[in-house]
Amino acid sequence: MQFKEQKLQLQDIILQYSVQNNNVTITGMEGFHAALAVPEAIENLPVTVIGKKAFLGKSCLERVTLPKTVMRLEDYAFAQCGRLKEVEAPGEVSLGTGVFKGCKSMERLALGEISPDAQILMAALCCHLKADYLLSDPERGSERWFERWDQCLLSFLMEDDEENYHDLVFCGEEDIGIRMQDQILEEKKLKAYLCFLRLAHPTFLKEDGRRTLTDYLLHHTKGCASEEAWQVLTEQLKEQMQYFKLFADLGGVTKDNLDGMISDLDETQTEAKAFLIRFREEHFGEYDIFADFTL
Repeated sequence: MQFKEQKLQLQDIILQYSVQNNNVTITGMEGFHAALAVPEAIENLPVTVIGKKAFLGKSCLERVTLPKTVMRLEDYAFAQCGRLKEVEAPGEVSLGTGVFKGCKSMERLALGEISPDAQILMAALCCHLKADYLLSDPERGSERWFERWDQCLLSFLMEDDEENYHDLVFCGEEDIGIRMQDQILEEKKLKAYLCFLRLAHPTFLKEDGRRTLTDYLLHHTKGCASEEAWQVLTEQLKEQMQYFKLFADLGGVTKDNLDGMISDLDETQTEAKAFLIRFREEHFGEYDIFADFTL
């Protein structure tokens, strides 16, 4: 068995690797770079594995492109990469344990030849939805995979918002400084965010599921007893106008709550404010001559 460890200078970083049985395993990285493209071959041998903890805790990484030759991501290969947003691995890649654990910024995860919607929802498994097993699902990207993803989300929506807080108290963690109402608020915001995400990427979304997600958002819009859906729009999704338009199409913007929505938007959210002003004119026939001066 052939085995050796080497280093490869790649732009302003160094890739560490080993060679076994005429295949290359990436074992680590030195240096700081936001974007990394792993080569298809090193020493004329295919790169087939990203080794265990190879990029563990590399906070500099934001985007990683792997070659189609890579067939395996070992345990914790990219764990705790807090700024990692996109990973592309077009091969038929298999995953070890906790490969993307702690990747809280993941936005797009393209494992194999899957649709853009599947890539977005796959990323949500890393940082929002507790269903890591769906990352390794051999049917990922298929209609059955989407159904499983939806089942996880619907189960999450039905969870008691107080449950996680009580678990912390039961485990003796009452001194963590999180008040019960804060914990509940964050749970509701996460649920609303995931509803927005799925409705915006509706591949294979069934009608009953669509209604459930829509109902959740409409019960947490501006003017309701709790306004988490509106808060998610103005805090997390404020730069993405497609979500404002989606929410309006769902019925989340009404004649009764529209003025309050406009008032909530700050001076940096001019595009959203202009959209709501136009929405009021087009749907309710109301024009405020002074509204333009607030933009």
